[in-house]
Amino acid sequence: MYKKLAVCSLLIAIIALILPNYVSNVIGTIIGSYLFFTNESSNSDGTIFTKEELKLYNGIDNTELYLSILGNVFDVTRGKKHYGPNQQYNVFVGCDASRSFVTGMFGKEDISEEVIDFSKEELSSLNHWVKFYKKEYNQVGKLVGKYYFQDGKPTPYGEKVNKLIKEAELVKEHEKEQLKKFPHCNVEWDANQGSKLWCSNKSGGISRDWVGVPRQYYDVNTKSYRCACIKQDQVNNIGNIKEYEGCDKGSNICFVKT
Repeated sequence: MYKKLAVCSLLIAIIALILPNYVSNVIGTIIGSYLFFTNESSNSDGTIFTKEELKLYNGIDNTELYLSILGNVFDVTRGKKHYGPNQQYNVFVGCDASRSFVTGMFGKEDISEEVIDFSKEELSSLNHWVKFYKKEYNQVGKLVGKYYFQDGKPTPYGEKVNKLIKEAELVKEHEKEQLKKFPHCNVEWDANQGSKLWCSNKSGGISRDWVGVPRQYYDVNTKSYRCACIKQDQVNNIGNIKEYEGCDKGSNICFVKT
């Protein structure tokens, strides 16, 4: 690449000396564009690995350590104390063990690319790992299999999983927004008094500029009630909440027996 750059730079300089400025500028632009796009295309997708080729990047047949997740191949060589031979996460090396990232089952018989049956929570967890590897390690290519064809384009299976992950992430973002709007109560249990439920401006791990009052809030995701802190000026406008029996409706503290 550097030799190509040097030759082309020299060519542009010679052209500039023997041709009018306008013509030399046009030719220089064309050559520069060629260099830009050939460089981009050579690094855009990386190497396409077959499963047999990926197996060789195990720290023994090759000194490099590669693993694949959702068909994306990463170089984890610098993490050899974790991924090297006989190390804890060596089971991920030289293959696509996407399923095990979530199930935690590391036996050879458990290694699988199959994840389409995962729940939204599991897909979101798997996507967390993909983001982790993209941040911490270099992606060096793609794996031919469930997720990518030989030409590096996604398979229908890969497109389906990607769509499901996007949907799972949208649900996760919605849940975060719901937690901000209806944060969990603080809970403390006592053998004599039962459960003490109370709200503060940091209850449920959500910091805010209001306190709220404890209410039973029906969570559509879990299909059950939980204690949530509700703004006092909203308690009469939310349909899926109810009061705790025997509690002062205006107090931010409530005691329940169960």
